[in-house]
Amino acid sequence: MKKINPYQMALSSLFFVLFVITALALLCATFSSSFAQFFSILNQGFYQPLVFVFCLCGAVVSLMSLIRSVWRKERALVAKIVALISCGFFSYLCLHPLTPSPLEGFLLSLFFFIAFVVLGLGRFLLKWQETPLAQALLFFAPSLNTCLFFLFALGLQSYLLDSSWLALGDFSLFCLGLVWLLYLLAKRPHCFGLYEYTNLWVLGVGILVFLLSAHTLFQAERCSQARLAFYVLGVLSWLMELMFRPKNA
Repeated sequence: MKKINPYQMALSSLFFVLFVITALALLCATFSSSFAQFFSILNQGFYQPLVFVFCLCGAVVSLMSLIRSVWRKERALVAKIVALISCGFFSYLCLHPLTPSPLEGFLLSLFFFIAFVVLGLGRFLLKWQETPLAQALLFFAPSLNTCLFFLFALGLQSYLLDSSWLALGDFSLFCLGLVWLLYLLAKRPHCFGLYEYTNLWVLGVGILVFLLSAHTLFQAERCSQARLAFYVLGVLSWLMELMFRPKNA
């Protein structure tokens, strides 16, 4: 049985709470005319401050990790560099909040898909782990749990109600990631632990809610603050995995 880390438990619990809030907001906005604008209001009034809080937490955690590694005179140079860069990155996002255009939102989704979903799922399926480059990439590969956070964020879209090429590209990324995930589940179910299976069910229910609420999501901006919140949560999860990884891992 896989060992469950405290931060994994906390982040998975937070992910579930955010899923419940998002699902209820979307269903209320979709099936109740009295709450038609509820998700749009929540998008700016709740998720936008939440993105700021997540970025602030990322900056604080990165700074604490950097101070701890220096204080203990640890030789993990890569972890120190990552902590320093992430501290500066999250601090910048706190001072300059993201308000991406549709094109910037798609490029952001493409980056997260390649950097986290492809690398995170590919580590279990591809036969390239023996090369030096592969070993370097695998050091930064996210866990399966973190990949599910990013797939959930990718699923938060209007599902081709918008006929633009950006919407088609966004939908294609999500479908590719979902097919790859299902293939991994069929071929290597032992890779899934308790939290992975739980978050997999959350993802499945979330997709159903998103499909039912596609019109509501279409009315909101494509790369909404809700999606950004789940993206930043995924980055936080990856960062904590990297900085608090056991020395023998």
